[in-house]
Amino acid sequence: MGFLGKMMAAVGIGAARVDTRLSRPEARVGERLSGVVAVQGGRVEQRIERVNLGLATRYRSDDSTVTHTLFSQPVVPGFTIRPGETREFPFELPVPHGTPLSLPGSEVWLVTDADIEGAADPGDTDGVWIRPSEDMETVIQAAQDLGFRLQRSETEYRFGSVVQELSFRPPAGQYRLTELELAFFPAPGGLDLLLEVDRRATGLASLLTSEFEQKGRWFVPAALLRQGSGAVARELRGRVQALS
Repeated sequence: MGFLGKMMAAVGIGAARVDTRLSRPEARVGERLSGVVAVQGGRVEQRIERVNLGLATRYRSDDSTVTHTLFSQPVVPGFTIRPGETREFPFELPVPHGTPLSLPGSEVWLVTDADIEGAADPGDTDGVWIRPSEDMETVIQAAQDLGFRLQRSETEYRFGSVVQELSFRPPAGQYRLTELELAFFPAPGGLDLLLEVDRRATGLASLLTSEFEQKGRWFVPAALLRQGSGAVARELRGRVQALS
């Protein structure tokens, strides 16, 4: 089966297979995903040059969506797999700041990319659940403490990277706005937030448009985050009122 087997493996028939198995399919931003990469030998001996793992997402671009690899890194060095042999390689993969959260309107998945000499890539994909970091969760809880309710998320490509916006509906009868949007950016010693408010227009302006958009930046220091969602909510209320 020498030559014929190699030809079939080159198009994926009887070739080595790669299966990534996560210990837990979820992690907070800033934590790590762990598991094993299992390589199952096929009908012929093959050289595995490397196995890469990374995270991918989709973002909105005009009226379409674009698949985007957030990052990819080698986790298995080169080796040779014999016919029928199975080898497993443990791994740890970071979930960097800026990774979109798993929310309605946004998804993230693990991508396995295997470079096998003279064969098709037997890649693998696995869905993962990305949760907010503790600091991000404090800010989200602060918004909810003020009566805002998270209704959706949207991932776009802005400022040279993927950016996720979280959209909150304000409590009925409070604030002069229809929507509050938050976007998180990593920053030393805290969190950097972009706040965007869709504000109801009044007076003469309402004849031209029904809403205005107001934006502001807010650096939330670690000292304030450590005080909990109540302290952050008091500061957030003032900033929302200034924009609305």
